[in-house]
Amino acid sequence: MPAPSPPAIVFDFDGVVVDSEPLHYQAFVMVGKSIGFSFSYDQYVAQYIGFDDRDAFRLMLAVSGEDATDERLAQLCADKQKAFDVLAPMAAASGAIAIPGALDLIDAAHAAGRPMAIASGATQADIHLMLTLLDRRDRFEIIVAADDVEKSKPDPSTYALAAERLGIDPARCLAIEDTKAGLMSAQGAGMMTLGLTTTGSAEHLAMAGRVLDDLSGVTLAQLDAWYG
Repeated sequence: MPAPSPPAIVFDFDGVVVDSEPLHYQAFVMVGKSIGFSFSYDQYVAQYIGFDDRDAFRLMLAVSGEDATDERLAQLCADKQKAFDVLAPMAAASGAIAIPGALDLIDAAHAAGRPMAIASGATQADIHLMLTLLDRRDRFEIIVAADDVEKSKPDPSTYALAAERLGIDPARCLAIEDTKAGLMSAQGAGMMTLGLTTTGSAEHLAMAGRVLDDLSGVTLAQLDAWYG
């Protein structure tokens, strides 16, 4: 029988490709002031990472006692996008914003013709901006973002849609994630999983097939040996 094909790689974005969670937190803090909401970075990591902007603001509004109408959520998300668009180029100019090893793995997969996609709770605008700053926008034809699904992570829709657009059985896809919500989404879609402790502890990623600190030194050959 022929050997199984190597897995397609589906990357989460924030915390897997880019170290942008602190930027998202800063943008949330800036916009949160308008609804009388504030929180620490530890609270953000514990309660909000893994949700898309809409769901994060739903939680904030609930704490603030304000109705989360569609119009209000849209305005808050637009304000947060504007804040992020200012913060991201400043961060890129001041130093590295990529997760260690991520760009090397992406480049290797691209050169090898390995099917790849991004499946993220970030917006298309956020992802395109950061990939452009990293000079990697041409690496991904398939990007599934919060804009593309009605329910974001931990719902499996994001990863299921990525597999559908790749035209590959989810069981032959490896999702790389940094949050429990993301792992739940990927496994709910039927994918194999690799967890990174870039934003949380290994304990929170225990459900992943394998857990690493980051992608430093990770090669396609290693991924194929682990998941092929």
